[in-house]
Amino acid sequence: MSGDRYQWLRAPARRPIANPLRPVALATMLVASAELLARVNRYGERYPSAAALALSAFEGARLDGE
Repeated sequence: MSGDRYQWLRAPARRPIANPLRPVALATMLVASAELLARVNRYGERYPSAAALALSAFEGARLDGE
């Protein structure tokens, strides 16, 4: 390494090139995580227990079989 040995510790002289897709990606991630959390909350209301989930699946299969 030639030159100043602390050169690699310095912050960049100019701001990195802004990518216009970065805020879009962040917004998409936030919306997707909010939707996932909302679905998790609704899951507890729809299926209060594993037995209720199994019963609804069994009833659905029985109706489809008729």
